[in-house]
This record gives sequence, C-alpha cells and structure tokens, in this order.
Amino acid sequence: MNRGTEDEFADLLHAVRDGRTESLDELADQAHRSRFHLSRLLKQRLGFTLRDFAAAAKVDRGIQGLLEGYSVTQSQWYAGHESPSSYYRAFRRYTGLGPAQFRAQMRNLASYLLHRQDELAALTLVHRSFTPRQHQQDNQLRIRVTGAQKRSVLFVALHPEPLVKADPLLGIALLGNHEYTVSAIPDGSYYAMVVEVPRTTNLRSYFHMSGNRRQLERTPITFPLVESKTLTLQLRDLIPEDPPITVNLPKLFLEAAAGRVGLEAV
Repeated sequence: MNRGTEDEFADLLHAVRDGRTESLDELADQAHRSRFHLSRLLKQRLGFTLRDFAAAAKVDRGIQGLLEGYSVTQSQWYAGHESPSSYYRAFRRYTGLGPAQFRAQMRNLASYLLHRQDELAALTLVHRSFTPRQHQQDNQLRIRVTGAQKRSVLFVALHPEPLVKADPLLGIALLGNHEYTVSAIPDGSYYAMVVEVPRTTNLRSYFHMSGNRRQLERTPITFPLVESKTLTLQLRDLIPEDPPITVNLPKLFLEAAAGRVGLEAV
C-alpha cells in the first residue's frame, strides 16, 4: 500500500474514531471508491468490519464523556447514540457494564489498581474463558513485552478477533513482570495484543486508552504450535487501524485478584 493510500485510510479511520462520520457511503465518497471495494479493503486492514470499529468507537467516546464528568444521558449524546436503550446495550456489550454502573464504579476501580501498583511484589493474574485442563498445549507460547514503564500494569490478551468485546478469551495482567507463557488454550487462531496502564492519578489512563501505549500482532497465532516459540510485543503509540480498547481492565483486575469464578491468580 503506497503512502497516499496509507494517509487516506488513516484520515478515514480518524473520522470514524472521532465521530465525524460512520457512514460507509460517506467514507466511500471521500475515498472515491465503491462502497463494496472500500468495505473489503477496510476489513482486510482492520481484521473486522467498519461497523464493529464504529460501534466500539462510539462506546469509547461514551467512556470519555463519563470521565469528563458528563451524566449518562450527556455521555449518550456525546457518543452519538440517539436511543438510551441502544446506548446501554452497546456499552454493556463492549465493557461488561451499563454506563451508570460504569460511572459509579470507575473511581473506586482505578483507586484499587493504583494501590496495587504501589505494592512491591510482582503479580500475574489470568482470566480464562475456558477450562485450562481441557486445553493443554504440548508446545508453549512465551509472550514477552518490551518498553514498559516501571510499575505499569500490562494487560495482554489472546483473542479470536483483534477487537475484544467485554472479556478476552485469554487475558493476563502483569505487574512487575513482562513475560507470560501460554500453556493452555483451545486449538485455533488468535491475535496477540497488549496495552500498558501506567501508574498515574489520571483517571483517563485506566479507562480511556487512546493515550496508552499498546501493540497488536496482526498475524494470528495458530494453536497447536508446531514447536514452542517466543513472541515479543514492543509497546508503541496508537496508530489509526488500532481497534478501540473498551474492556474494563481495572474491573477484570479486581475480579482476578478477588479470585472470582473464571479467573485465576498465578
């Protein structure tokens, strides 16, 4: 893809992320391409549909509104949802909570995670949406994250799609540790990704991830592996095709630390 096309796609995705448009017809007109051709190109580039990108971007803007102190109704309009019911359904689908519940819990959740970041002991917490003993792998995947700040939490995920809704298939929280070895996961192909949550008093960094460094391995990893391997994820800034991160990471961290069902401390 040439530089002009790269810039064109970046502009289109920024427009969707910022809420300036979500219409494929409008984007196709701007790009001087057919609707079908643009849809196919965007799906190839993103790994999922423009509709899903736009839906996640709306929820991301809703989260931003709540962090700015907006009411739930104000955040609904800020996100671009005309209907309270559609806003609630989308918000819950992508974050695991309704907007009012999210708003009520966000400060306590961030405070809890900040407190854990001040502790000296290294910690690894694992969330699995499957039973590990039924999906042991003969060959293992070692994931190594580079470029992390001191006392930041690294949230690593393996998921069938690059866009995660509510919970990842396999999620790992790393505090004081930059590596994890995957020894159990159902056979299949998964995208590996990581986002860094630095130690900060800025509430936005815990819930609205546009300013957080991350990495997404665009080539899916297929299990079972032919042989054990190491995957290095180098943290970087946001790029246009990165999917919005709407998962409530502090909530997953708290549930894992509390030993809730389906989550396991390591």
